[in-house]
Amino acid sequence: MRKVWITRTQPAADESAEIWRAAGFDPLVEPLLAIESAAHDEIPKTTVLIFTSKNAIDHIACRGQRAICVGDATAAKARAAGFTDVISVDGTAADVTQWVKANLPTTHSICHVSGWHVRGSITEDLHEAGYAAQRVKVYYSAPQSIWPECAFSSIAFYSPLAAKTFADLAIDLCEDMTGLTAICISQAVADELSSLSLKSVCVAARPREDELIMAVKSV
Repeated sequence: MRKVWITRTQPAADESAEIWRAAGFDPLVEPLLAIESAAHDEIPKTTVLIFTSKNAIDHIACRGQRAICVGDATAAKARAAGFTDVISVDGTAADVTQWVKANLPTTHSICHVSGWHVRGSITEDLHEAGYAAQRVKVYYSAPQSIWPECAFSSIAFYSPLAAKTFADLAIDLCEDMTGLTAICISQAVADELSSLSLKSVCVAARPREDELIMAVKSV
C-alpha cells in the first residue's frame, strides 16, 4: 500500500486521511502548517462574503451574510457553520470573480475572508470592475519544521505555502527527493517545488480531493 504524506492543516488533514485510506492509500498525517487566528473587525451583515478556504470559516462569526464559496467542500463547511444563503462556484478564485461579476450588481459590498497568504487577485479584480470589495484576514498559516520518521513515497500538497515550506525543509535537510511523487492541488502549488529533483509531480485537473487522488493514480 502506497504511503502518502498529508501535509494540509488540521482538522482537514484527518478528513483527507480517511478519503485517501478509502482510496487504497496509507495516509501519514503530518501538517506542514498550523492555523492561528488573526484579530479583525466585525463584518456587517449586509456584506457578501467570499470564502476560498475552509479555514477562514472557522475564524469568523456567522451573522447571516450571503456566502460565495470556491468549491463544494467549502460551501458545505459554510452551511455547517450556520450560513444559509450559500453558493458553490466549484472552481478556482478566478471563477469566483467571474461568478460575482455575472450575478451580483456593483452596488453590493463584497468581502474576501481569507488567511494572510492567498493566490489570485479577487479583491483587486472586483475593485477594477467597480465593486466595493475588501479582503479581511482572519487567520494565518505558521510553517512547521517537521519531517516524518517513517518512509513515504508520495506527498499531497494543498497550498503553495505548504509546498514552499516542504521545499525549504528538503533543501536544509539535504533530503534525497528522487524517489518521491508530489501530488499538487494546483499548478501554483507545483511551481513551489521547481527547485527539487523529484521522481514526478502530478497536478489535479481541478482543485478537489478526488482529483488529487485521480492524478496520482495515473502516474
